[in-house]
Amino acid sequence: MTDMDPYRVLGVDSTASDAEIKRAYRRLARQHHPDRNPGDSASEDRFKSIQSAFDAVGTPEKRRQHDEQQRFSGMRFQSGGHGFEDILRQMMGNSQPQYSRENTPQPVQGISIELGIDIDVEMAESGGKIPFVLSRLRRCRRCDGRSSSGGLGCPVCSGRGVERRESTVTVTIPKGVEQGHHLRLKGMGNEHPSGVPGDLTLIVRIDPGEGRRWEASRLIQSVQVPYTTLLLGGEVDLISAMGRKIRLSIDPGSLPGDRRRIPGEGIGGGPLDIELVLSEPGPLSDEMNKALQNLRDLGL
Repeated sequence: MTDMDPYRVLGVDSTASDAEIKRAYRRLARQHHPDRNPGDSASEDRFKSIQSAFDAVGTPEKRRQHDEQQRFSGMRFQSGGHGFEDILRQMMGNSQPQYSRENTPQPVQGISIELGIDIDVEMAESGGKIPFVLSRLRRCRRCDGRSSSGGLGCPVCSGRGVERRESTVTVTIPKGVEQGHHLRLKGMGNEHPSGVPGDLTLIVRIDPGEGRRWEASRLIQSVQVPYTTLLLGGEVDLISAMGRKIRLSIDPGSLPGDRRRIPGEGIGGGPLDIELVLSEPGPLSDEMNKALQNLRDLGL
């Protein structure tokens, strides 16, 4: 197709939603379908262009791959005075080479990756190794990043010099790691066709367990408290994140949403914030109904 920009072919902006792209494709495909334009070769070519454009960005996954590849290249190798190194610098956002204090050119770097990695409490406390599948851009195996093979544009990477590949990576989790900890794996990010790979940063996400949640690095545990205990005070039992049974004192006049901090009972021995939640009463007996009516009569 003449215009290789699928967004332009479909008549939408690159920021258009997936639904807008689908609507544009359906409208144009109906308009230029060969069955509606018999014998019209121009309309047939236009229909093929529309189909190719939708194949490139018609699903969220294909669109993500297309947009990410465009960050590496707007790879339109036009005739003119621009050399390959100029194009590489332009596609990586560097109009000039980077220099160190010794004025030595620094190699361009691939785009770094940031991912979350989920672990359980046992892994956080004891440490260990955990495998995960990493998808990243790697230097093309066919052209080795040169963008061409046998004098022609590389059929594997379409001239971009990189291709997406998946691999299983095993990372070591340090003992006592905390929520939100950053693990940096140097050189494990996206590769550059002619430079060095970016880095991979893994952000640790610890499963807080049932009834608990994270607020930034603070561990919150909800505890059900009866209405009368909130009003009059009392005690409730709970199991902490460390697996210990705790009897918590409730002050008279407490409210739902009030919090208490218990040192040493969070994951890894950190603090645990207890949030009071009003428990829902079960079926009421006649005696309970009568008591509640008396409270209502008293204005409570």
